[in-house]
Amino acid sequence: MTLGGQRYLGGHLESDTYKLMAAHEADHWWFVGRRAVIDAVLDRYDLPSDAKILEAGCGTGGNLYLLQGRGSVYAFEPSAIALDIARERHPGIMIAEGELPGSLPFAEGTFDLVAALDVLEHVADDRAALASLIRQARPGGRVLVSVPTHPVLWGSHDRRLHHVRRYDTDELHAMLQIPGTTLEYFGAYNTVLAPIAFALRLAETVLPFELGNQERKPPAPINWILARLFTAEASFARRRPIPFGLSQVAVLRVDR
Repeated sequence: MTLGGQRYLGGHLESDTYKLMAAHEADHWWFVGRRAVIDAVLDRYDLPSDAKILEAGCGTGGNLYLLQGRGSVYAFEPSAIALDIARERHPGIMIAEGELPGSLPFAEGTFDLVAALDVLEHVADDRAALASLIRQARPGGRVLVSVPTHPVLWGSHDRRLHHVRRYDTDELHAMLQIPGTTLEYFGAYNTVLAPIAFALRLAETVLPFELGNQERKPPAPINWILARLFTAEASFARRRPIPFGLSQVAVLRVDR
């Protein structure tokens, strides 16, 4: 699931999708699990005590609470609807209008950490977008990106969320070999629940109908179980990269 990003190709997600995101991202099992894993990955790195952090494509602002615990946070977002929601929820954070790859509102070389959580799969020119993210970081700073993987899983979920692609893991790894940077972390997440996702996608290929909107929060007991299974992966991600899962997270150190 990648509701945390937004569409950059010819428009943005619909208003109802942003409202659903804002309503569910605090406790929907997928958002809860992803935040736990990202938090665990960030625990591996020592940011400055006065770190400046940028979230690129912050959507309705659900990740900003997580990042606020690590420094002074800034963000940008291209959708006016999502921007209004994020600003209302985070009045103390500078959240500007901006869009990858070419319309960024902050000066290059500014940030100790740049995070793009489930954003690149929505961008037509993802390589240019990644280069823009790298330019936002200071020398010695880091860029963290997460994306959905396994093109074989492409389905109704991706179409609803206006994905341009899902990433092949080997091709993504090659894409992240960028001069002037060091790939410090490359690991998967959403591993425990991967068999369910593969089964659902397989079913959609043979059934004459779609299997429903997986972005909606399931009943509370199921949501709780799924969240516990997903967040359990954080302890593994903190120690070493997980080799397989439905999504991939990478950390680049900017050496220039």
